[in-house]
Amino acid sequence: MTVVNMKVTRQKLMQTAILDKVDREHLPLNTDRVRRSLQTVREHVSRSPYFTDMLDRWEQIVEDNDVETLRRVVESDDETGNEMRNLSPLYVLLTEDERMKVLDNLRELALQ
Repeated sequence: MTVVNMKVTRQKLMQTAILDKVDREHLPLNTDRVRRSLQTVREHVSRSPYFTDMLDRWEQIVEDNDVETLRRVVESDDETGNEMRNLSPLYVLLTEDERMKVLDNLRELALQ
């Protein structure tokens, strides 16, 4: 039986909600808020090449408004996908109510 880390599950649900909103509302990724968010993430993570590479990938996704690559990140089940979702600057695209809904869904999953 596979044990799923709750943080990984939470991030996957959160990024799925973001992707759904981007698709539904045709939101651009390349906005001032998202770029500021990416800069904040850069300031708070290790300067290791591993994390720098992932943040560079996020920067390219944002600059290119690359929803298809975002979709691949959201759907990925490997360690890189987990880390990319963990470093995502896109959380600013959800309202507080939308984030709370995702957390409610996570609690429901945990009870199953």
